Amino acid sequence: MFLWAVFLLGTGLAHAAASAAPPADHGNGVIGQISGEGGDATLGARLYTERCAGCHDHPAGRIPSRTAIADNTRALITTTLSGGIMRPMARGLSLHEMASIATYLSHRTAGLVSGGGAEAPPCNRKPAAIDLKTADQWNGWGRTEQQARYQPDPGFTAAEVGRLKLKWAFAYANSRGGQATVVGDRLFLNASSGTVYALNARTGCAYWRFDAPAPTRGSIVVGRLRGAPSGYAIYFTDYTRSAYALDADSGALVWKSQVDSQHEVQMTGSVALHDGRLFVPISSAEEAIAADPRYQCCQFRGAVAALDATTGELLWKTYVTPAVAKPFKRNAAGTQMFGPAGGAIWSAPTIDAKRRLVYVATGDSYTDLPFDRSDAILALDERTGAIRWSNQLTRDDNYIEGCHGPGRTANCPTRLGPDHDFGASPILHSLSSGRQVLLVGQKSGEVYALDPDHGGKVVWSRRVSPGGPLGGVEFGLAADDETLYVPVSDIYVPAALANPGITALRIADGAVLWTARTPRKPCAWDNVYCFPGVSQAISVVPGAVFGGSMDGRFRAFDAATGSVIWEYNTAAAQVMSIGGHEAQGGVLDGAGPTVAGGMVYVNSGYWGRSGRPGTVLMAFSIGAR
Repeated sequence: MFLWAVFLLGTGLAHAAASAAPPADHGNGVIGQISGEGGDATLGARLYTERCAGCHDHPAGRIPSRTAIADNTRALITTTLSGGIMRPMARGLSLHEMASIATYLSHRTAGLVSGGGAEAPPCNRKPAAIDLKTADQWNGWGRTEQQARYQPDPGFTAAEVGRLKLKWAFAYANSRGGQATVVGDRLFLNASSGTVYALNARTGCAYWRFDAPAPTRGSIVVGRLRGAPSGYAIYFTDYTRSAYALDADSGALVWKSQVDSQHEVQMTGSVALHDGRLFVPISSAEEAIAADPRYQCCQFRGAVAALDATTGELLWKTYVTPAVAKPFKRNAAGTQMFGPAGGAIWSAPTIDAKRRLVYVATGDSYTDLPFDRSDAILALDERTGAIRWSNQLTRDDNYIEGCHGPGRTANCPTRLGPDHDFGASPILHSLSSGRQVLLVGQKSGEVYALDPDHGGKVVWSRRVSPGGPLGGVEFGLAADDETLYVPVSDIYVPAALANPGITALRIADGAVLWTARTPRKPCAWDNVYCFPGVSQAISVVPGAVFGGSMDGRFRAFDAATGSVIWEYNTAAAQVMSIGGHEAQGGVLDGAGPTVAGGMVYVNSGYWGRSGRPGTVLMAFSIGAR
């Protein structure tokens, strides 16, 4: 999937990938280095003395001391250097050198819980008890397990949306973290630094901070857990290929369970919680790392796992391709190649309680050995993981990075596919007739309604854009009672054909109701990502659709007509963070806006796109009340 490669190329990780040793030598490779693993403390000491000591050994103003920096995990320090506020000062350092500085400095053990740290002041009172039945909430990726990204009770009306104002901002070391999960007066947020925060949803003050040992990206979900002191837990994954349960009140670790052992796994998609089981999607960076001709491409298999939510015990795991990759040829550089491989699951699973099924959307194949479950929608038995049906909507999509243009890498498939992954969660939707359909969008620009009772048979399809590696639907659709709202990225699509913005389709038959093309506007950065495409997941409330474009503009559209009823440029100027320092947003991409309790939350800033360090969570309310 092209999303990961852009992340690599934008941050210097492509260099690290290109110099990586073959799989037998590099353990968890690039993913491990992001976590600060494999650093050389001796090298780190020299680099710190040469590049950092002048400021941090003699701090002034808001410059943190070396002691303050040391009270952070290696993952957080590495992320701050590679994609946070220290990125300009770390320019020219390799990822290994950054990890070495982190290894030398960090005295903090992963897994510890503390207050909010420098990012936010501590709350001066305890939060109200969690009540999942009555609290205002956006719990998990799509608010509900059907993944519709629809908030029926936002706490304001569509007529009031034009009065939204920034209430508070939270700046933190992050590249592409999860979106805000809100339950009552608590907001849970995670970051690529490995940090997990519990904040007050109204003010942004901090209840606690947990430091995982590796980046964490997928959105958090809250659920009952008898083994947690408070009776409730938050669930998430990190790049150690593990799932976690933390006590919702204190942040204390209840359990941690390793879900997978493959190389170069990254946990991009969010978990889903249902009936005492935690469903975990598994994806990979291998598609980008395989651009190195010395890399033994490819052996990763996309998968979904089910864990006991009480204990973390693995109940079942189902791979997208049942065949383990085997040697099948050598590339032009003489490197052994393997296959089949691919089928990453980039998005949150969708739960069908009525049929007791779990639906997942899969990515492309990586090699010349295709398989029939790539670029497909799968239905799995929630109890056993058995695949009940599969519908492959694009065949022979064999793709890795570095295969377009004259400099094709030696690992490129002979028949190169278009890179048309499914990167967004399927939406399980009930029509007024009582019939249910699955709504899915693809990077091809094609949108489908599938019949869950007849093997995922296509009910209707509608093309909303030409699509491409960063075109069509990237991260997430939204649906209300009658309408499906489709965000269109279309970056790299020829201007005459591109359709960036949002298109509304009638769910009953796929008819186009309106298309709102987002206009080109200037950015503070000058690269291809100063673009009006809507790659970020979108969300809908009664009468309004919220969506952010890559140029930093966050908008609300009239749900009936598509006209813009509110707009805020998240990257236009610096804002004062609740931590007491100025911060600025950037590209809007990835995890989308969430709405609960009269508030709208969105993350601005995406590593490697705008060239700006860090991320700002922005919280809006009507009149900033």
